[in-house]
Amino acid sequence: MTPPLLCKRFQCAAAPTPLEVVVASRSRWSLAIACSLVAGALLPTAASAAPTACSEEAPVRAAADHWIAGNAKPADSTWFNSLFIKGDIEAYKLTGDAKYLTYATAWASHNKWKLPTGTPNLDGPEAAQEYIDLYKLDPKHPASDVADAKAYVDRETKKVEGGKSSDMDYVDAVRLGALSAFPYFGSSADIDAMAKLFAYPESHIYDKKNALWWRDSRWVGTTQHWSRGNGWIVLSLTDTIANLPAGDTHRAHYISLLQDMFAKLKSTQQSGGYWTADVDHPAAYPAPESSGTSLYTYGLAKGIQAGYLDSATYLPVVQKAWGWLKTKALQSNGVVGYVQGPSSHPSQYQPISPTATSNYGTGMFIMAGVEAAKLTPGCAAKF
Repeated sequence: MTPPLLCKRFQCAAAPTPLEVVVASRSRWSLAIACSLVAGALLPTAASAAPTACSEEAPVRAAADHWIAGNAKPADSTWFNSLFIKGDIEAYKLTGDAKYLTYATAWASHNKWKLPTGTPNLDGPEAAQEYIDLYKLDPKHPASDVADAKAYVDRETKKVEGGKSSDMDYVDAVRLGALSAFPYFGSSADIDAMAKLFAYPESHIYDKKNALWWRDSRWVGTTQHWSRGNGWIVLSLTDTIANLPAGDTHRAHYISLLQDMFAKLKSTQQSGGYWTADVDHPAAYPAPESSGTSLYTYGLAKGIQAGYLDSATYLPVVQKAWGWLKTKALQSNGVVGYVQGPSSHPSQYQPISPTATSNYGTGMFIMAGVEAAKLTPGCAAKF
């Protein structure tokens, strides 16, 4: 990353948005570049008397650095890779280390800031959300960088306006279909289309009685609720709420859905801090599962920060979950383990091993760590 782009990051703190990093002002830039990162913590400078180190930086760095070291070349923009990039961008926000931004920008440039083509379902548009996250970090980016993301939103909005019914009939698509990107472009038509697209899965695969989601129509009426599947919903709703205007009429409903989900998920968290692949039946597949656990941790922490989840009730849940993630899921070599492979059912890839890892699982771990850091003494001041 060239110094001018890093400079821009420190100059755009005047009007942060919910997904933007809170950064130092121009007057602090000279201090910021005087610092050096050692052992995952920010060393004090003469003008900064012994700042408290952020304890959550080390596990975030360990996971990000391990994946990047083994995957130095930019990958394609399918959802697997896009979700690691989301975590990588969050690592940059926490640490201020330009290498993470460089990696993410190289990925976007490699893919020409375009969504993948030829995907048979709604898994492809996930990258739109990462392109927007990158674009927001530097307001000098050309608008063309998010042109393909906008074109996707425009196409879907026109289809909905033309009477198209949602094809989001499985939980993965609710996130990977990039619903949280719709509010970014500021059109009320886009937001209305987003709400109509979401209404279909809510009316077909949401188990209102148990406040959890079935993966797809095959499981409707059962008590099987796949952990990462519910994590997809948490991630989608959490980021959508953050992107919606404060007075939007849909926002309160989405918050209510998350509140109901987290009340249920709190009761199914295991004593070790994790969730298993089948949320309601831990004995069926007792191995811990880190991707769902990471997504719940991310959503819980963001909900506490935004004020729609009670801190006294849910902060202990976050601390317990992140405690397990950083001490058990994260291996000594930086591998994020206990990640269930690409699945649609709790039984797949069982038993999940401590070394079972993936790009998306690593990205989710980093996302959880950064949001947990925002609730941690010594870390919150970095944002």
